[in-house]
This record gives sequence, C-alpha cells and structure tokens, in this order.
Amino acid sequence: MILRRLKTETQAAHDRVETLMRVMDAPLSRQHYVHTLGQLYALYKPLEDALAQHRLPPDLAFADRRKTARLELDLTVLQAQAPEPVPAVTPWLPTTAHALGAMYVLEGATLGGQLITRHVQRQLGLTPQRGVAFFSGYGPETGPMWRRFTDALTQYAQATGEDEAILEGAGRTFACFERALQQDVMLHA
Repeated sequence: MILRRLKTETQAAHDRVETLMRVMDAPLSRQHYVHTLGQLYALYKPLEDALAQHRLPPDLAFADRRKTARLELDLTVLQAQAPEPVPAVTPWLPTTAHALGAMYVLEGATLGGQLITRHVQRQLGLTPQRGVAFFSGYGPETGPMWRRFTDALTQYAQATGEDEAILEGAGRTFACFERALQQDVMLHA
C-alpha cells in the first residue's frame, strides 16, 4: 500500500526532477555532466549526514547505501572539486518515518541510475570505475538492494502506521532535489 501511494503521489515531482536533471540528453556534454554531479553532491552530502542521525531500521544497512563518496570519486576522476554542500536544500526530516520517505527518493534514484549509467557510457565514454560510480549505484546488487529497501519500508509502515509522514518525507526530498538542480554550483578544476 505505501509503495503504491509513494509512486502515485510523488509522480509529478519525480517527473519535474527528471526534467531538470537532463543527463539523458543527447548529446550530453562532459561539462553539463560534471555540473550535474556537483549539484547532486551539494544535496547528497548534507542529506545523507541528516539521515545518519536517525535510528533507521538496521536491516537497511544505511552505511552501505551512502552515495556521497561515489560522487566525490566521480568528481575527482573528472578533475573537479566537490562544491560546498547546500544545507538550505536539505529537507526537514524530524522523524524516522520522514527519513524513510527521503530514502525512498534516494533509493529510487539509484534504481533509475542504471539507465543513466548506460547513457553516460555511450555519450562520454566513462565507466562505473572512471566517472560513473554514483549513477552505477550498487552495480549488479542494485535490484536486490531496492527489494530489501522496499521490504523494510513496507514492514515499517505496517508496524507504525506512519504512512503520511513517509509520504511527507518523500515529498520534501523531491522538492529539495528540484531546488538543488536549479542551483548554480561552483566547481573548481
């Protein structure tokens, strides 16, 4: 039930974020790709730090799901320094349920990153080891990691009845993605 509601009630926000990201453009320029990685880093760093403060279900293995280091690696490979994080675009996540809503957005983005990885490989000749670590997610484990996440989220929602807070956390996170993808970040080579 919660997964269906999340998909349905956040679809418009998902579509707006997808439109703003533009990494599926053809042709895709290296400069635009690096700029997008910088925008995502400015959001992911403070967001993942905020999520780490919550008591998330242990079976989620949140430490294994963090992506900030992958963004840093990609930026380093592409000879750009990570920008300063932008805490102003970090969603307010007062409860674990809100945090799980945020994770729904991040984990869904990881799942979608598989398509982006193949596109970036074709457009820019980069690989998961050289410039596309972030979008390649968990590699062949991406599908199983998604299923483990959705199982844990469903169990949490059934046990707590906090569907509305989960939905609110997802909505706030999508709004922050929109703001982050409209930010002009300063990247230094």
